[in-house]
Amino acid sequence: MEAIRRYIDASSLMSIMALPETFKNRKLEVLVFPTEEQESKKEKIDIESVVQSLIGVIPDVDMTLEELQEERRHKYETVD
Repeated sequence: MEAIRRYIDASSLMSIMALPETFKNRKLEVLVFPTEEQESKKEKIDIESVVQSLIGVIPDVDMTLEELQEERRHKYETVD
């Protein structure tokens, strides 16, 4: 695996990313490594398996949407 190692002034890096104030006016060591490809994993996601994983997450009740909303509203209004 290839990597890059550089010593740079913190002020040049602070314009790119947030750093702690203790890094201000200091030299920093920066190491850069390539990441593993994540895109191939995203492509392998099977839509059917995602749908199957969601079955049963929402309970099957004989209530209308308005009744469910009212039930939740009442439940959370009474929470301290």
